[in-house]
Amino acid sequence: MLRLFSYKMTHDSGFAPNPFWGELTIATCKPLIRLYKNRGDWIAGFTSGELCGDPVGGEKLVYLMKVEERVPIADYYSSPRYRNKIPDATHPLRVRQVGDNIYEPSAPGVFEQVANENHSCGDAEHDLSGEFVLTSTEFVYFGRSAIAIPEEIRPSLPAGQHPDGYRTHDENLALEFIKTLIHTGVWGIGGST
Repeated sequence: MLRLFSYKMTHDSGFAPNPFWGELTIATCKPLIRLYKNRGDWIAGFTSGELCGDPVGGEKLVYLMKVEERVPIADYYSSPRYRNKIPDATHPLRVRQVGDNIYEPSAPGVFEQVANENHSCGDAEHDLSGEFVLTSTEFVYFGRSAIAIPEEIRPSLPAGQHPDGYRTHDENLALEFIKTLIHTGVWGIGGST
C-alpha cells in the first residue's frame, strides 16, 4: 500500500531536510514522522505562511522523498557514509555548514549536540524522541524554487503549522501526485537552496 504524508515547513535552510551529498535526510524536528514512517512511505514538505508568506491553499512543494532507510541516530553519526553531513561552521562550502548530523553519542542513549548554526540545544529532547533519521536517494528538492502543484493532484495540508501536524492521503491521489513528479524527470536537487 502506497502511503503519502504531507506537512508545512516553517524553515528551509538546507538543514532539515538536508538534501546534500546525494541523499535527502531528515535527522531533526518532526519526531513523530521520523518515529512512525516506514521504508516505502512518501513524505512531501510544502511552504507555509511562516516560511515565505504563502497563504493557506497556496502552498508550494519544497520537497518529496521516498523513505528508504530509518537509521538510528547513533548509527547516523558514526557512519562514514554520513560524515559530510556533520556541520562544520568554518568550512567554505555552505553544504558542509548546514549538515544535519548533529547528535554525537557520548554513552549509550546519551548524546552531545554538535555546534551548528541551525538548531539550538533546547531542541535535543524533541529531536531525540524521533529515534531515527529518515534517508532517501529517491527525492526531489526544490528549495527556494518551490513549485505549485495542480489542484487536481495537490495533497491536502493541515490548516496550521503544528510542529508534528501532517496529513495522510488517499492512495489514488498520492499515486497521481507522485507519478506526475516522477514524469518531470527532475530528481535530486531541482531548485536553488
